[in-house]
Amino acid sequence: MVDPVLSFAISIALLIGLLVMKQEVHIAVLASTISFGILTLGISFLESTFKGIFSRSTLSLVTAFSSALFLSYMMKVSGILDRITDFAVSLGPRFASIFIPILIGLIPMPGGALVSAMMMKEHYMERQKLDSDFATFINYWFRHVTIPVWPVFQSIIIASVILKTSVVRIIEATYPAAIASYVAGFLIFALGIRKYENSFERGNASYRALVNLWPFLLIIALIFLIKLPVDISLLISAILVTIYTRPSRKEVREGLKFALSFKILAVVIAVTMFTQYVYDSKAALALYNFMLARNIPALPLCFLITFIIGVTTAGEYVYTGTAFPLLSEIIGTSSNIKDIFLLMSYTGGYLGVMLSPVHLCLVLTLEYYKARYSGVYKYLVPAVVISLVLTFLLSLLGSIA
Repeated sequence: MVDPVLSFAISIALLIGLLVMKQEVHIAVLASTISFGILTLGISFLESTFKGIFSRSTLSLVTAFSSALFLSYMMKVSGILDRITDFAVSLGPRFASIFIPILIGLIPMPGGALVSAMMMKEHYMERQKLDSDFATFINYWFRHVTIPVWPVFQSIIIASVILKTSVVRIIEATYPAAIASYVAGFLIFALGIRKYENSFERGNASYRALVNLWPFLLIIALIFLIKLPVDISLLISAILVTIYTRPSRKEVREGLKFALSFKILAVVIAVTMFTQYVYDSKAALALYNFMLARNIPALPLCFLITFIIGVTTAGEYVYTGTAFPLLSEIIGTSSNIKDIFLLMSYTGGYLGVMLSPVHLCLVLTLEYYKARYSGVYKYLVPAVVISLVLTFLLSLLGSIA
């Protein structure tokens, strides 16, 4: 059996290599995970694989993922999202420019930025006359600002399972990253929008349209007020929205097909397998001892490991599932979580994913708006730098307070 730290390095190298060769993410993650298990555990990896797949954590994750995806599909085909968009635009194009991507970002769907991009194309390009690079940045960035705090996101759900704590506890540590990313995005938006001549045309806003926000409010109530587990909350929300919207049988079938995507579920199962491999091989302790022996500062390492994984995989859930099991000895688990280490570990992955050139949301929006990588990164890189600095400053202020 190979040393767990070396095994992790090999598995990450394999993951990067497969992605460079343009292998699909779910295959690359599965191959990397299995290689780690074989290297660290030998023949006993089979037993660990069985325990990882057939566990309560796996059932919880699959339920949460599938329910969230089905819910998003039902809201899309029922027209709920369109009615919300019309209301936002009636309040002003600049307000809608930010609000709609944020709102769509509350629904975790693969390539979800394309949904808001399609909704806002007319208002970005015709009403505000933005260039394609700036429009792409606005849509892409604000689509993701709630990732550190919205309990539906896979990365938060996975982090809570791995660290053996509640979703609310994760958010208590990661919220500075959400504030920082919003402020960073708004600063660049405010500076960039000044060169575009457009009016604040307002339509006849009907505040009755706000009733369409009820699915989002339902999720918040179930998780934060009633304190139900996230998977149960999402399942209940998906069922109630389906009953309310009365979709056709064909729409239900298509929704289930979308929600039970093999590619997404394969990554979820790979994450649970990897977590089990780390636990059985004591890889987290090995990494911790590796750092102690070389006097590597824990905080920068937490950030860099997840940042590198985020940039290379572009997976909004892969960095927590891959790195958090190994960093759990540093971050802490259950009642012993250290907020600053959790925050910087999460922020590293989050910002790494945002910078990844193979991020599905970025690629789809670039193609749809006919934008250029160089033009978008002109806004994206400063936003990431500002967000990182603000996150660290907010964490310091929080610790002082």
